[in-house]
Amino acid sequence: MAVEMSDSLRSALDAEGTPLRVVDTRTNAAYVLISAKAYDRVQGLLSENDDGLSDQAVARLIQENMAEDDALDPLLESYQNYRA
Repeated sequence: MAVEMSDSLRSALDAEGTPLRVVDTRTNAAYVLISAKAYDRVQGLLSENDDGLSDQAVARLIQENMAEDDALDPLLESYQNYRA
């Protein structure tokens, strides 16, 4: 089911980005709004065994997020060339 985004929620996303914490004022239940792309990446990890995430699942998630951060980092090349 899809629900249309309100103007106030869209404004909050524009200002804050994701993840965005949203509170239902009727119940005080808190939710975290993330993009569908991010959810699709972690969905399989969330349904792992009850005893938590496997080491491989954690490593895969870290690797995917680091690759995305690196791809968006305009200064990455300068970091790689830095010598102490």
